[in-house]
Amino acid sequence: MGMNPLEFLRNQDELLSDIIDYVAKIENLEPPLIQVEDYEGKNDFPALVRSIVGQQISTSGAKAIYSRLLSLMPNEIISAQNIVSFSIEELKSCGLSYGKSSYIYQIAEEVENGNLDFKLLHQISEEDARTKLESLKGVGKWTADIFLMFQLNKPDVFPIGDAGVKSAIKKMYQLPKDTDDQVLIDIAEKWRPHRSLATKYLWRALDNNYFKNN
Repeated sequence: MGMNPLEFLRNQDELLSDIIDYVAKIENLEPPLIQVEDYEGKNDFPALVRSIVGQQISTSGAKAIYSRLLSLMPNEIISAQNIVSFSIEELKSCGLSYGKSSYIYQIAEEVENGNLDFKLLHQISEEDARTKLESLKGVGKWTADIFLMFQLNKPDVFPIGDAGVKSAIKKMYQLPKDTDDQVLIDIAEKWRPHRSLATKYLWRALDNNYFKNN
């Protein structure tokens, strides 16, 4: 019997193993494994909207805007049907830029006219799902990575476009701030085929001040 993903990561990277132990202790995880939820597609559209809202702004800013967007929606439900019932200007009133408002509206239209089928995304390959996602205006590699990780539960996604991930690896390996992304990608190769889980531990390490305490 092969190693489970956690054992694999521990064996592959001693520094990551230390992070796993730290996060497990801080968050009282038993066993010390970050669980991946099965969303069954029901939250796919709002998750994609949330990712677009959060692009290139602070976490607190994204939460505030998303909260206002929720309040605007009938019954506080972010669905494609509800989104297209408003104008782009009305969406913009929640604090969104015109570009983000337009992207969200256009994606909602794609869902409504049947060109974007979230159930199908769960059934096709990771490569095909990524291609479909990145064909949508407003969805770049980072947004696609986040969706693949958290909605489609793909096990080997490495979001190199995420500032937190880059910061964590640089601190973990004591690398200069101007280290090239390719160096980080090469480091993450040792985590294949479980880079999604490794990434989630890096985020948890940042959230729990691991690099300030070690």
